[in-house]
Amino acid sequence: MFDFDSVSRLNGYIKQSLADNPYLAEFSVVGEISQYTVSSRDHAYFSIKDDQSLINCVIFSRARSQLKIEPEVGMKVKVYGGLDFYGPNGKLQIIATKIEEKGAGDLHEQFNKLFKKLQDEGLFDSAHKKPIPILPRRIGVVTSSSGKVIADIVNTIRKRNPHHDILLYPAIVQGEECPPEVISGIRYFNDTKNVDVIIVARGGGSFEDLFCFNDEGIARAVYASEIPVISAIGHEPDYTIIDYIADVRAATPTAAGEMVIASYDDQSKEIDNLALNLDISINQFIDSRRKALDVYKNHKALHSPAYYAMEQKAVVRELKTKLDALSVSAVKQAASDVNEIKVRLDALNPGNVLKRGYSYVCDNEGKAIETVMSVKKGDNVSIVLSDGTLLSEIKDISN
Repeated sequence: MFDFDSVSRLNGYIKQSLADNPYLAEFSVVGEISQYTVSSRDHAYFSIKDDQSLINCVIFSRARSQLKIEPEVGMKVKVYGGLDFYGPNGKLQIIATKIEEKGAGDLHEQFNKLFKKLQDEGLFDSAHKKPIPILPRRIGVVTSSSGKVIADIVNTIRKRNPHHDILLYPAIVQGEECPPEVISGIRYFNDTKNVDVIIVARGGGSFEDLFCFNDEGIARAVYASEIPVISAIGHEPDYTIIDYIADVRAATPTAAGEMVIASYDDQSKEIDNLALNLDISINQFIDSRRKALDVYKNHKALHSPAYYAMEQKAVVRELKTKLDALSVSAVKQAASDVNEIKVRLDALNPGNVLKRGYSYVCDNEGKAIETVMSVKKGDNVSIVLSDGTLLSEIKDISN
């Protein structure tokens, strides 16, 4: 067994061993980019991963300026470079010299596929978004019971308004157990209906850490929720499927706490302003009624009943004159209408028509004969004139 007398000696040996290994001095490796950041000196620090492992990488500004692509999280790439061991902090990383795109990574591809599916179904439409209540009596939170997130939310709400209840549904917020527990929390609050709004929250993390919220089951549970849901996953740049489904998206869990409840001081000031405006309106109304009462109080009718009676008699006389005029006009119009109707009836009187030299023929039953087809030779008929009736027998028929 070799005995190293210091950590520095061990790290130096590791670094030299890696440098002496031709397989690790220059190679290429395929993976999916995770946690890509650029420093102020234009060096890019990132990691690549597969479904089981992850390794850190760095590409310095000169090599980065030669890239033909702009790397981003979720991109599947082929990284060229060599392995380096940085002794001072014992950090193993790839010093990349070139990066080529190999296509979208598996997680990125899953995200895009689910995003398009739910978008095509209309689950992202703003028409489905429910308003957040202004003054929720109780706020439900689905997140981890241990950690900074729930503390930040509680502290933020308590500072803004200490007179509201907060109910926590503890849930794992990373990995395979995350979706079923988050779904269970959302359904619990909907079944019990013991909160007015739900916050689903998680702190920051890598694309992989937050990927459990790109889950179709969570998305549909949020969409089906009758209680408004605020998503607060990660930080400002982080977007997951739940952010597009939720009724409101908060940039951070702390922002969700600020969003879900108005400040108590702001509410108090608003109430004071409303009370002041109400007092002003009431005083204005009372003043206007008092002025109107003063007008009525000084009216002559209150001081002289005779004046009021005379005034009312004048009104009655005026109304009677108008009524008489209307009656005469109505009678004349009615007489004219009756006379016109009489003229029309006289013109239609069959007796008056017969007096003008016309007659009509009827059978033995007195029914008018309108066509030669109604009689035959030998039939007896009556010819009605204005002053009597002629009895006749049909001798012949011609068409």
